[in-house]
Amino acid sequence: MTKEWGLGKRVVCVYQSRGAETETENLKDLILPLRDASRKLVREWGFLRPRLAGSALSPAAVHCLIEIGDHNVRVFSHLCAELKMSPSHLRRTVAELVARDHITVESREKHPSAGEQDNTIYCLTLAGAKTLGEINTYAETQVAQALATAPPGTGTALITAFRVYAAALEVSRRDSTATSPGLLPSTPEQTPRASPEPTLGLRSPPPPAAAVTIVPGYLPGILGRLLEMHMAYYSREYNWGSVFEAGLGAAMSNLLTRLDHPRTQAWSAVQGGRIVGTVAIDGQYPGYDPDVARVRAFIVDESTRGLGVGRKLMAAAMQFLRDVGFRECRLSTMRSLTVARAMYEKEGFRIFSETWTNRFGNGHMEMEYLWRRDGGGGLEAEA
Repeated sequence: MTKEWGLGKRVVCVYQSRGAETETENLKDLILPLRDASRKLVREWGFLRPRLAGSALSPAAVHCLIEIGDHNVRVFSHLCAELKMSPSHLRRTVAELVARDHITVESREKHPSAGEQDNTIYCLTLAGAKTLGEINTYAETQVAQALATAPPGTGTALITAFRVYAAALEVSRRDSTATSPGLLPSTPEQTPRASPEPTLGLRSPPPPAAAVTIVPGYLPGILGRLLEMHMAYYSREYNWGSVFEAGLGAAMSNLLTRLDHPRTQAWSAVQGGRIVGTVAIDGQYPGYDPDVARVRAFIVDESTRGLGVGRKLMAAAMQFLRDVGFRECRLSTMRSLTVARAMYEKEGFRIFSETWTNRFGNGHMEMEYLWRRDGGGGLEAEA
């Protein structure tokens, strides 16, 4: 049991080890080397890159896939606890995996009440299982190559050191959270390691999804719902306010008055008489050539994410681009919106430019994507 901790002085940490008391090293002399080693590990493992382990997935998505497929942690609230992620962050990560058809919803709690755990259960698809296998092969090769260059006999010592340090970090985090609850995202701490009724990580027949219809053209209330969905997300996640809402409202009001033009169209995803998603193609965007269009107002209501609504909307928009005969199409998004970016890239969009902007109050990296009918163009996402 630790009796005393302090910085800048000799610290004696007394604990029982086979009946003997052991004195630790000077804590201050250990902190900087451990921090330095931790930074190097993070960089060598690739956590600072947008994609991890040789996959097309973000680091968070890779770890989520591993927990679902390798460790059978498939309940949303259990994943929050295991991955130490806030619910909003995990929802974005899950949506990224769903968009890439790597996981699917096995069963869903429709609307968990405030304060209640979300017990939605996920399972791997065959594509997800394939990607997970490739990730594991990549990681095992990386470890094997590192061990091959390490001094002989250090493997066991490395395992022990990693396990001890990981356990110490976990205990420290829990102690810090108990004394200062605001320090870390609130996630359930007492959760089973595995979810009930394992399915070997493969797709189980999901329950029938609620019917969603893609409707082209104007629908009463489309502008209001479009703004409501955008602000529900961007005000919470990025603190965007009146400047963003007013700009989006004005732009989309203008577009709706032009829906009778054959090169401009909007689509609504409708579920139970309610608009739960939108997207538009603007074929008359100011300054563009007549055969160049722009994707606008792509948004999906959070209550339906994971049901393929975004893919259906994008499919309708892409079919319109091809039917009308546009040569190019452009769109703007943010680097942090990995789910949307994955969907765009799957449809053939490529990164054209990246610019840091503060136009909505909080700075972000804005990315311009380009689609060409001939399949060319665009910059590489990574060097």
